[in-house]
Amino acid sequence: MDQLVVLQEIYESFSKGGDGLQKISSKAIEGSCSELTAKLLESAKNGEIKEDICRQLSSCLEDIYEIKRLGDICRSTGLYSLAISAYNRALSLCSDPVLRPVLQNNLGQAYARQGDLARAAFYYKKSACCFEKSEDLIGLAHVLGNLGSAYRQNRDWDRAIEYCYRSLKTFEQQGDDLGIAQMTGSLGRIYADMGERDLAARYFEKSLEDFQRLGDKKSAAWIMDRMGRIASDRYDWDGAQSYFSQSLDLFEEYGQTQSKGIVLSNMGRMQLEKGDASSARESLEKAIHLISRNAQPGYQNALSSLAATYSTLAKGSLEEAEDNEDLGLGSGRLQRQEASKNFDRASDRFLELASSLPKMQADIKTKSEIAKCRSFLARISGYTSDQEAAEIAQKALSSLDSAAENAAETKKAGIRGLAKAVSGMREARSIGMLGDEPWRLSKTVSSSIEHLLAGARECNATIIGTSLISALENLKASMTAERTTEDPIAKLHAAAEDLRHSGKHLSSMERDPKERDARRLIEAAAILEGQMVGDDTASEEGPRRNELGFGPERDALLLIAGAMANRLLELIDDTREILAWDESLNLVSNEKKMQPDIIDGMDELIESDLEEDFDGLPDLEISEDRAQARNLILTDGSVEPSELYVSEIVHPEESWLVPVMASTPCKKGNPIGFNSWRQAQFYGSKGFDHLEKPEDDIEKIDGVIDTGLIEELNRHDLGGRQGEWPERGLEDAGPDFREAVPEITEPASKYGSGLFSQEKAIMLIKAMSILVIILLAVEAVLYLI
Repeated sequence: MDQLVVLQEIYESFSKGGDGLQKISSKAIEGSCSELTAKLLESAKNGEIKEDICRQLSSCLEDIYEIKRLGDICRSTGLYSLAISAYNRALSLCSDPVLRPVLQNNLGQAYARQGDLARAAFYYKKSACCFEKSEDLIGLAHVLGNLGSAYRQNRDWDRAIEYCYRSLKTFEQQGDDLGIAQMTGSLGRIYADMGERDLAARYFEKSLEDFQRLGDKKSAAWIMDRMGRIASDRYDWDGAQSYFSQSLDLFEEYGQTQSKGIVLSNMGRMQLEKGDASSARESLEKAIHLISRNAQPGYQNALSSLAATYSTLAKGSLEEAEDNEDLGLGSGRLQRQEASKNFDRASDRFLELASSLPKMQADIKTKSEIAKCRSFLARISGYTSDQEAAEIAQKALSSLDSAAENAAETKKAGIRGLAKAVSGMREARSIGMLGDEPWRLSKTVSSSIEHLLAGARECNATIIGTSLISALENLKASMTAERTTEDPIAKLHAAAEDLRHSGKHLSSMERDPKERDARRLIEAAAILEGQMVGDDTASEEGPRRNELGFGPERDALLLIAGAMANRLLELIDDTREILAWDESLNLVSNEKKMQPDIIDGMDELIESDLEEDFDGLPDLEISEDRAQARNLILTDGSVEPSELYVSEIVHPEESWLVPVMASTPCKKGNPIGFNSWRQAQFYGSKGFDHLEKPEDDIEKIDGVIDTGLIEELNRHDLGGRQGEWPERGLEDAGPDFREAVPEITEPASKYGSGLFSQEKAIMLIKAMSILVIILLAVEAVLYLI
């Protein structure tokens, strides 16, 4: 089998899922780099793409189509620097006017996924220029849609809408119904990201209707997935479940395993937000097995949701165990074991997630260590022996030390405070293992108090409460008084009063009162009050409490440590937070007003539906399979749709759905919020009832890059960094790749060449200066006369 066909199959496998690779024999591969291609195939069969193999292949391959497809594989699996290198190399070898703009477009996509939106815009512009020069308006429309996508990622809503709308109008002019349906969905995607859910839903509904009419069930399934997310944002759980289920059925019908995994991930997140963590776990565990580890950000988002689900389930089991113990219904041992296991699973998922997110590795590792700490602490209860509890507490402290090393400064104080509380708990547990050695017992009690006091002081007083700090200080003073044979009663009384006050404060909190922790502090106060006995308690051997082995103090300190640990865990434990990342692995806002991008199953906009016309290609002796693979590379419209889609919607009963300025609020009477400026721009002065062809037709480009469409695009350059291109992503390029690097040229005049151009303004100023000088000279002559 030709190595190009194998590369095509690998790409298809990671783009669409399926197990077709298992049928290909590594020994049957033919080509100039058959051994490396075989190694890549074997790694792909195991669900991964190895970076070192791709790097070697990038240098070994000589055929443009093979290099291009390798770049596509790297791009689809998150190896963006290698994808950029491959596309650059292919561009340096390419003279084919059909393939060239496709490569430039793909290079733009790789930069966009890497988060370098300025470079992405540059290559999209070059691609648009080539498509326009060749009068391939369908290819141009797709690139304009990609530009809209880049602006969407940059949250530049106005330009995102503008370019997607221009793409839509181009598709309409060419009569491309599929392109229209795609652009409809893309505009819906923009409005969804803007938080305009009602408007987004209307676009998605029309897009779904168009896809169903065209018989494109796969694209319809993606639209249903999007509509499920919008329904979830509205808390319409039944509607969301219905859309997700329909989407899953369609992907199941076509055997799209990875796409099915994406929808399951989105559905799992919806179920978790709904409060059904058990169903969320089932959906997300299935999703993890269906989504490729190289699928970014799909795999990361599914991992994050699954980790949050495990942590949520663990907290539920722990609360159930504590309720049973408080009510005297048993030890809660089974529930604590389940909680410990789920916290441990959450820790593992966070650790796996951290390895794939270099930008947030420290923060994710902190979450992992906090979950690990909770896994240990969940196993400690009143039924746990002192020795076992002390050993478990020491393991929890090790996890907290690791968490503090990776934590942000804002979280370190809480982690240090929790570590001190756990140390106090460990010391209190040690009291029961010291037998009847009074002075060691006294020293251990004092040490426990010191740890708890240090932990309370480490944190904000509003979290722990000033009363609790005062209680610990008084308890410490009572121990000092007892060692000096002074009466500790007054200090014990003050400590008990402070504990009762702190407990009442916790139970009276307006938001989320802490009844269990409040009861613990009040119970600790009662224990201390039981120690307030008269002076006759002393004997020749020392105070009476030493004879009791400090059992009451131990119990009181354990209750205080438990309440403190719970309060501090609430401060630092964010393991139940559902995180999501965008195409460039940038963290997406978790605000409900923004539709979170759980997964972009549709992120790489269809590259360009070029006709399969190869008259301009050199005559090559290739097999039928290789020819088919080459055609697929040129017609990457077969790639799994990704961006949600770029087109416009018509509602004959109501009105046209048209682009709006992002700053224009939607009103009930005018749900689109279409202002008069944009109405005149797109429809002229006759308004909506007399729809006319837009007047902003794209100019044709005659030979130069800085005029026409490209001049207009440069005026809206992403990031304003034209000509300031870092060398990132070109490490392996070498001198032959010069063509693909942006040339630094003089930008086109910002003012154009109209009536008030910059050049004419300068000439006018010069003429006026000469006129003033002449007038002054005439005035001087007249004065002398």
